[in-house]
Parts: sequence; structure tokens; C-alpha cells
Amino acid sequence: MIEFKAVSLASLLNLRNQYLDSLRYPQELHCEWLVAKGGCFCIEQDGRVVGYFIRSEEGDLIEFYLPDKLFSRKEEIFGRVLEEFQIKSAFCKSFDDLFMACCHAFGQSSKIGGYLFRFFTEEIVMSLPEEVTVRKAKEIDIPLLLTHDSDLYESPEELNYTVSHRMILMYEKDGVLLGCGYLIRVLPDKEIFDVGMWVNPAFRRQGYATLIISHLKETCLKAGYTPIAGCAADNIASRRTLEKCGFMTKHCAIVFEF
Repeated sequence: MIEFKAVSLASLLNLRNQYLDSLRYPQELHCEWLVAKGGCFCIEQDGRVVGYFIRSEEGDLIEFYLPDKLFSRKEEIFGRVLEEFQIKSAFCKSFDDLFMACCHAFGQSSKIGGYLFRFFTEEIVMSLPEEVTVRKAKEIDIPLLLTHDSDLYESPEELNYTVSHRMILMYEKDGVLLGCGYLIRVLPDKEIFDVGMWVNPAFRRQGYATLIISHLKETCLKAGYTPIAGCAADNIASRRTLEKCGFMTKHCAIVFEF
């Protein structure tokens, strides 16, 4: 008999590690942040935990995992999850095979929500000029960063978190902020870092986006880290910048409607 129970994210650690290890390519940072705020549920068979699923704060299904021995029942179990938890949509990485198969089986429509960059060339297309300095953002910088447009952060709380954990680099010239770079470890036990950038509106269309991504990529490669990236489907400028810097995408995040 299959049952579902609400649990903590910590209690799913072993199962989540199995899930993450089963993915052909590294986890997406955006998904990790959705998971951190989401609701977690274990899937039990005859009293034993055999799988799990997670839905976001907004109610989107963002992870669904079953062991190989239950693959033949995946549609049955997935359908029950959708019905019993009134789930209307899902956010799925295209390389998450089990989740994708189930979403296709029940989805009424789908669209690309974002592009996932998991491949890159070793080439560094732009080196950091001497007049541009780089430093980690500190708490004292938050008031300045909050004066800029929201492309820099989704919420003040997110900005506080990334700054306090030294995940934002500030690129300056003559004491003026050109832009920021994001260098964020996706999972605590893996040396895989998500890279991203924001350019001060006063300095856009001057090549600084390419400069920042190039520098972040070079920083990762020199440290022996693997850089990955992602961007929203409608963010054409970010996609072009990533591709100019040698990042390549074969995969995407797909939004399914049920």
C-alpha cells in the first residue's frame, strides 16, 4: 500500500543524495533554492519509505523520486500525488528522466522556463583589465546594492543571504560599481558552482557582462571547480553572454501544466 507523509527536508537526506546522484548532469541552483523553501513528502510502501516528492511554496511539483523497483508503478503513484495534493504544475529539468516521463504522461501543456548550461569550452574570452578591481561584497555594501534595480536580487532577504555568505563579487572601476558576479556552490559536498552576473544599468552594453562571466569561469577553472549556469527563457541577453563566454546548453527547465 502506498501512502504519503509530510516530512522535513533533513529526513530525506539519503534519498535526495540518491536522486541527485542519479541525475546525468549537476543540479540546478534555482531548484535547490525552491527545495529549501518547499514542502517535503515521503512516499511509503507498507510502512517503508521508498521515495519522495517536493513541491514549492507556490505549489509547483519540483522533485519526484522513486527507486528502480517501483518504476512500473510510476504513473499510478505520480497520478495520486497530483490528485491528492491538487498539484497543477511542475518545474522539471529536461535531464531528470523519471520526472520528465511522468510529467509528459499527465501534462496538458508545457513550455520552456529556462535554459541550463552544463557544458563549456576552456577558452577565456576576456581577461580582467588592471583598472577593474574585484572584491567580495560585505554587509556594509547592502544599502548601496538595494538602491539598484531588482535584477540584482529577488528579495532583500535573498540579497542579505548571498552577501552574508560571501557569494557576491563586486566589480569596480575608480571606486564605482560596474556590476556584480554570483559564485554560488550548488551543493555543499560538491565543487560545482553556479555563475551569474548583474551589470549596473549605467554601464550596460559596454562588455562588462562578458567580462564578469569570463572572470567567474576563469576563477572556477583555476580552483578546479566546475562552473554551471542557467537563465530564464526570456532573458535573451544573459543567454547570449553565456554562449559568448563558451557555455553551451543542451538542456532546459520545462514548466508543465496538468
